Amino acid sequence: MSVFKLGMLALLALIASAAPAQAHGGGTPQLVQAPAGAYEVYTWTNPDPARVGIVHVTVALVEPATQQPVLNAAVQVLAQLAEGGQEAAAPATHDNAAIRTYYEADLELPAAGRWQITVAHSDAAGGGSASFDLEVQPAASNWRPIAIGAALALIAAGAGLSVLRRTDSPDAGSR
Repeated sequence: MSVFKLGMLALLALIASAAPAQAHGGGTPQLVQAPAGAYEVYTWTNPDPARVGIVHVTVALVEPATQQPVLNAAVQVLAQLAEGGQEAAAPATHDNAAIRTYYEADLELPAAGRWQITVAHSDAAGGGSASFDLEVQPAASNWRPIAIGAALALIAAGAGLSVLRRTDSPDAGSR
C-alpha cells in the first residue's frame, strides 16, 4: 500500500473520531426514583467520567403511582462546586431529546471537583427538587488536532515523493 493511501486511511480514521458523539437519552444513572415534590426523578449524566466542559444531563420526571411521564413541567438543572462556590445552570427541555419524554440539558462545568447537581421542576401540581453529587475530572487533552496535522503532513510528503519519482523516472518525458 502506498504512503499516500495509508495516509488517507489514517486521516479518515482521525476525522471520524475527531467529533465525539453527543449522547442523548442516557448515560450514567445518578438518580433513580428520587422523590421530588409530587413526582419521581430519574437522572443520567454523560460523559463518564464527567470532565470539565459540557456535561449532558438527561432527566425523566414521572408520576409515582402510574410511572407515566410528566411532559409539561419547567425543569432546571443547577450545579454548585463544593469547594469554591462556582455555579452553573441550564434549562432541561424536550427540544433535543432523543426520547421525547425526557428533558435534556447541556451544563457547562468550568472546574474540576465535586459538584452538587440539583434537578428542580415546577408545574401546576407544584414543584420539587432532587440532588446528587458528581465528581468532575480535569478536561482531557485533545490530541486529535495534532494527529490530524501529522497525518496531513504524511500525505503531503507521500504525494510529493510520488511526484518526484514520476518526474525522475527515465520514461517521464515520453508520457
